[in-house]
Amino acid sequence: MKTAIRIAALATAASGILGLTVAAFAQTTPAAKPMQIAQITAKGKLQKPADLESWIFLGASLGMGYNPGSFNAAHPGQFQIVLMEPNAYRYFAEHRTYAPGSMLLLSFYDSDKQQRSINQNGFTQADLTNYEIHVIDPAQGKDGRTFYTFDAKDTEGSPVPAGNGCVRCHVDHGAFEGTFAQFYPTLRPFVPKEALERAARDHDIR
Repeated sequence: MKTAIRIAALATAASGILGLTVAAFAQTTPAAKPMQIAQITAKGKLQKPADLESWIFLGASLGMGYNPGSFNAAHPGQFQIVLMEPNAYRYFAEHRTYAPGSMLLLSFYDSDKQQRSINQNGFTQADLTNYEIHVIDPAQGKDGRTFYTFDAKDTEGSPVPAGNGCVRCHVDHGAFEGTFAQFYPTLRPFVPKEALERAARDHDIR
């Protein structure tokens, strides 16, 4: 009888310790942060997000063009830098798809042709000239995405008209869900192999 009582007491104590451990873990485990939501004004413009400098780097290009033979090494064009809202990126990495409302940033910088500081060869980023924010939202019209354009110092971006060539190009030539994920090394590990292979065979945008 005493043995049974001791076993019951030990079981009760163990249950209590486990409960305290679970409760402590629940208190110390940070909750997933909500994704930043696009702030649209009454006039249909997108407000510039306040924390762009903390967004996740996806990829970069220099002098990217869609026509063969158009690249000029002496004048390579602009750097294009792509970033993604951090919690939208975390959602993509976990679920392998874009959450409704995900935002991607494409910034354009001139290529610096000066021998600035210790640099004697190649090109570095000069000043920001303009940028775009791509908002992915299947609930917004048949395209499910809107592009907003900003000049370098703008605090609000104007939407590109629905059905425009930019949207069609993303849908027709983007590797994954209407984005050029084939050019983003940060996202490529999460994109289906067959989608990347299909994009690799796509050489003609005309």
